Amino acid sequence: MSGTTTVSGGIVPQNFSDASGSTSAFSNYFTATTILSAVSVSGATSVTGSAVITNSSLAVTISGASVIDDAAQNGGSSITTTSPAAVFASQNDTISAASGSTTLFGASSQQTTFAVGGTGNSIVGGSGSIWGVASGDNSTLVGGSAVSLFTVTGSNNLVVAGSSGTTGVDLSSTTGPEQVTTNPLGNSGTLVATLGSGADTVIAGGGASTITAGSGQDVFGFVDGHAGGTVVILGFNASDNIAFGGYGYSATNVPTETVTSGGDVMTLSDGTTILFAGLDHKLF
Repeated sequence: MSGTTTVSGGIVPQNFSDASGSTSAFSNYFTATTILSAVSVSGATSVTGSAVITNSSLAVTISGASVIDDAAQNGGSSITTTSPAAVFASQNDTISAASGSTTLFGASSQQTTFAVGGTGNSIVGGSGSIWGVASGDNSTLVGGSAVSLFTVTGSNNLVVAGSSGTTGVDLSSTTGPEQVTTNPLGNSGTLVATLGSGADTVIAGGGASTITAGSGQDVFGFVDGHAGGTVVILGFNASDNIAFGGYGYSATNVPTETVTSGGDVMTLSDGTTILFAGLDHKLF
C-alpha cells in the first residue's frame, strides 16, 4: 500500500460509467472530502476507509472500506472485501464479499466475476459482461448491457434483466420466494431464467424472455406498458397463475389465444406474445 490521498473535485476518479454511460452512481460515492488509500501492491490487508487500486493484476483483501475503486485500466485484480462496501470493478476483476450489504458495479468492458454472501447485496452490471453467484437473501441483481449470468440462492431476491444484452438467471436451487422481471426502462433485453421450488413471481413482456417454471406455485405477471415483446414459458402447470395489470381483461374479455403445434399462444392487447410451450389447450 502506498500512502493516502485526499480526493478533491478535480481528481475524483472518472474510470466508471454504467451500462447507459452515466457516471452518477460513481459521483455519489466520491466527494471533495473523500479519503482514499492508494493500493498499488498485493497483500494490502488492513486498508481502513475508502480505497483506490492503481495497479493491475493485484490480489488484495481490503477491510473497513466504505468504497473501493479499481482505477487500473487493465484491471484483472482479485479483490476480497471483509466489510460492506461499494465496489467499482475494472475489466476482468474478481470480487469476493461474504459480509453482505455489498454494492458492486460491473466494469465497462471485458468481464466482472463475483461471489457475494450475506444479505442485502446489490449487483449492477455495466457495459461489460458480468458473471457470478449471490448466495444470500434479500439481494438485488440488475443485468448490464452485455451478457449477465447470475446464479442465485437464498430467498427474497430480485433479479432485473438488463435493458439490452442478455441476462441469464439460475434460481433452480432456491426455495423462494424470488422475483424476476424484464427491465422496465427498455424493451430490447433478452431474459433467460430458470425458477426454483418456491412461489416465484415473474414480470415479463419487454424484449425476448424464456422462463422455465419451477416446482412451486409461480405467478407470471404482465403489465400494460411494460410489454410488446415475446415470452416463452416452459413447464407451466396447474399450480401456476397468470396475472394481468392495466389491460381491463375480465371473464368476458380475455386475451386472444391460438393452440399451435408448439403450444398455446396468447396475444395481449399491447402486442405482447406469450407461448405456453407444450400446452395443448387454451387457458381461457
